[in-house]
Amino acid sequence: MSVLIQSLYAVPVVGWLAKDAIQGHPDAKYYFAFNAAAIFAALIYAFGYPFLITVAVAAAGCALASLVILTSFDAFGRAPTETAKAPRATRKAY
Repeated sequence: MSVLIQSLYAVPVVGWLAKDAIQGHPDAKYYFAFNAAAIFAALIYAFGYPFLITVAVAAAGCALASLVILTSFDAFGRAPTETAKAPRATRKAY
């Protein structure tokens, strides 16, 4: 397991919820989604419109970065494979 996932599991409450959502009962995913939505709504209530703008700007940055990453794969050459061999010699007409 990667170090990032292990460090997420080490966070006291969020890690327990995430570990239960990934490895626990099948209904735990829905509980995790509800808890995340409730926490998000509470943060919007507590911090208001600036929190919502900050989340939207961060989401736009992530979307732009993912588009750049997805479209940059075509800029790099691909390694030749075994199927891409030299063409066969054709028969000579006598």
